Amino acid sequence: MKCLLLSLLGGIFLLTSALAQSNVNVRVMAANLNGNTQSYQPFALRILQGLKPDVVAIQEFNYSNNTPADFRFMLDTALGTNFVYYREPFNGSGNIPNGIISRWPIVSAGSWADAQQSQPNRGFAWAQIQLPGTNSLYVVSVHLLTSSASARSAEAAALKTLIQSNFPTNAWVVLAGDFNTDSRTESTTMTTCDSYLSDFPVPVDNLGNSFTSQNRNHPHDYVLPSFALTNFETATVLPSQAFPNGLVFDSTVYTPLSDVAPVQFADSTNAQHMAVMKDFSIPAGPATNPPAIAAQPSGQTNAVGTTISFSVTATGSGTLNYQWLFNGANLAGAASNPLVIPGAQLTNNGNYSVVVTNLFGSATSSIAVLLLTNAPPAIVTPPQGQSVLAGQGATFSVTASGTPLLNYQWLFNGTNLSGATTNPLVLVNVQPANSGNYSVIVSNFAGSVTSAPAALAIIFTNPVVFAQWNFNSVSPDSSTSTGSTVPSIGSGTASLVGGATASFAGGDAAYDPAGSTDNSGWNTATYPAQGTGNKTRGVQFAVSTAGKQNIVISWTSQSSSTGGKYGRLQYSTNGVDFVDFPAPFINGTTYTVKTNSLAGVSGVNNNANFAFRFVAEFESTAIGTGNANYVAAGTTYGTSGTMRYDMVTVSGTSFVVAGPAVLMSPAVGGGQFAFTVTGSVGANYVVQSSTNLSATNWVPLLTNTPPFPFGETNLSAPQKFYRAVAQ
Repeated sequence: MKCLLLSLLGGIFLLTSALAQSNVNVRVMAANLNGNTQSYQPFALRILQGLKPDVVAIQEFNYSNNTPADFRFMLDTALGTNFVYYREPFNGSGNIPNGIISRWPIVSAGSWADAQQSQPNRGFAWAQIQLPGTNSLYVVSVHLLTSSASARSAEAAALKTLIQSNFPTNAWVVLAGDFNTDSRTESTTMTTCDSYLSDFPVPVDNLGNSFTSQNRNHPHDYVLPSFALTNFETATVLPSQAFPNGLVFDSTVYTPLSDVAPVQFADSTNAQHMAVMKDFSIPAGPATNPPAIAAQPSGQTNAVGTTISFSVTATGSGTLNYQWLFNGANLAGAASNPLVIPGAQLTNNGNYSVVVTNLFGSATSSIAVLLLTNAPPAIVTPPQGQSVLAGQGATFSVTASGTPLLNYQWLFNGTNLSGATTNPLVLVNVQPANSGNYSVIVSNFAGSVTSAPAALAIIFTNPVVFAQWNFNSVSPDSSTSTGSTVPSIGSGTASLVGGATASFAGGDAAYDPAGSTDNSGWNTATYPAQGTGNKTRGVQFAVSTAGKQNIVISWTSQSSSTGGKYGRLQYSTNGVDFVDFPAPFINGTTYTVKTNSLAGVSGVNNNANFAFRFVAEFESTAIGTGNANYVAAGTTYGTSGTMRYDMVTVSGTSFVVAGPAVLMSPAVGGGQFAFTVTGSVGANYVVQSSTNLSATNWVPLLTNTPPFPFGETNLSAPQKFYRAVAQ
């Protein structure tokens, strides 16, 4: 009852009027009524005219030349000028799109891709239809594949996910169209559909037959409402008959045809399938009690990892349904009040609102903003100090807590190490210049923290000199211009490479025990013209390392003012093929001592064919500039310039036949796995990892002499196996 107060000449009259609620009848039809032309013909239009559906899920939606004018003519002829439609985009010849036709406004529509089609000519068409005086009806029009039941099963599973993630919870939904199923129990097509839609009651024709294929032997076509809509199902009523389960229409068995004029007897025989209908009687009228928001959800600021709860207070008639939105899109599974987010992370930051619905309408809340703050990083386990042999590797790692993502910047003696932004920090072929203090800055958006320093000590071991060239005369002759390339200690050969020439001149008086009167150096000349022959000309030494390991090469050298500034130590394990040492050496115009350790290169150990050489090098390859030329040690480079060598020394330790490694004290914590490697004293062991124990899948991680610790962060791989083997 509604009261109206009218004032007339100072008098007040009370009028009451009963505004009775009316129902809207909604007839939904699944229609694959095309013939073999896959374009709608007069017989199909007559069926639509006679059955008078309100909403049609139509398949193979083609008519005439497929222009907007053609479709407007089709709807005007078959249904009425007030009908509207949505049709999937036409993609070319052979396309048979799905569509939705509606008596009422289509407020939004679209098409979802059908991933089971190898050459797509249709998708899953959907539309949101605003029913008069009540809620929206969501209709999905489909045409499933004939190829196999397994393909239809996959299509059904995809449809369930799409419908439940894109439409509001408890929405009024109808999935309708040509399913091409062989039976109503086809697994798992119908099992999937029946889990959230209703196939009951099953529509039949006036002879009780529910099959819808052209020859009436299979149930191909369905109108499946969601459970929220089933309470409104009602009989399909025609002028002389009523069908309580809905209607499968076949013009050859329906009587009297006068009920469905202008349908002709043979019209259904020309169609691919029978039309299927269900009717729904939905309460509609003045929305006297639609939802209203009494208390809006409140914005929140909290720490990452806490439990967040948003709530709304709403009023309205009957059952209130809730659908929460995140940044304007439906939040899957968020259909309860309050909305609870356990262990919230930064990805949950954003705008939250809720749509509240009942039978009479809907209301959308205001936006509540969630702002989560980072937990600043904290050092759980700082990097640990270590001692390693020169030429081997060193690994520093840190365990830190804090809100991801954590960023790392390693420091050496308090200064940022360029490119050192990973955890752990891995150093290879360490040399004395690498000794010092290593620390790391761990940062995120909330702040940063710096670890305590960890010291790296380089153990430089050359207890045994087993080959040396001092270039002095074998028998002292008090002349620096005479000399010898015969080793002064041990055995080996010295030679010139690439066209270099040599003579003898004054050696390094500080380093050579001969002093100055009989101290010779090997003075090499005839280097390449500017910009040619990079790393091809110099001197070469061959020496057996049999019985030796941890090989170290040391020497003194200088250049003339016009001689090359940069040179490179190269080494070979077969005496033929040479490999660059990682760093160049630099000459001035006075002698300086150089030391390069090959302790980390297993191939040079215990090797009768070991050789090494010193060659002149361009600035570009030496220090990474764009100058592909030689640079002089003093003034200007010239081919008459010289590079002079003295006290070329090869040292190492006795080769140890290593026993098996033993892995001890395993520990897991903070995303890291650590253990200690023990084995034969003086031997080198390599820590390796694998993800599948394949014989060819072991990756070297660290080489060291026992005992030594090893640790690695392993947060991304599903599993890792570790072992240590003798080098």
